[in-house]
Amino acid sequence: MRTKKVFKILGIILGLIVITIGCFIGYGYYMFNSSLMPEHEPFEHASHYIDPETALLNENFKVCDENYIAQYYNTQELPYPNGKNRFRNYINLAYVNNNYSDSGYLNIRFIVNCEGEVGRFVIHENNLDLEPTTFNENLKKQLFKLTSEAKGWKPTVLWEENRDSYMYVSYRIENGEITEIIP
Repeated sequence: MRTKKVFKILGIILGLIVITIGCFIGYGYYMFNSSLMPEHEPFEHASHYIDPETALLNENFKVCDENYIAQYYNTQELPYPNGKNRFRNYINLAYVNNNYSDSGYLNIRFIVNCEGEVGRFVIHENNLDLEPTTFNENLKKQLFKLTSEAKGWKPTVLWEENRDSYMYVSYRIENGEITEIIP
């Protein structure tokens, strides 16, 4: 009689443990697969996607594989023309501060295709607190022109093959002077 009671209690405890584990698995499944997905206008692209319809300098620009565009950091070296230091020197020598008073980050995102050509540019402007702002139009045009006309961008190499990749250059600007080029 006593053993029946022990088995009954063990059965109840095991049943509660199984139900608890099932609840945790169900809750985790819900949180991972459903709860964070938007109900209206679901995501169609990754956050780094650049829409070819709205991008700048997209005419005649071709990517090698529209279905697979990697990130620039998937390779061992940055894709800057002739290295980051030479790119920084090129920008600093060519940039002219025409009494600009702007401060913030001017971010230029684009694609470097598998042949080292650049296109599909997007410009984002933020103040030093990373809030959206608007830069002087001439400053913005000057840095966009310098970035887009730089020659010698290197394609990302993955699995011993040149690939298209997303790239960005972020200029930290203080009172119209470039203080840092990221990455």
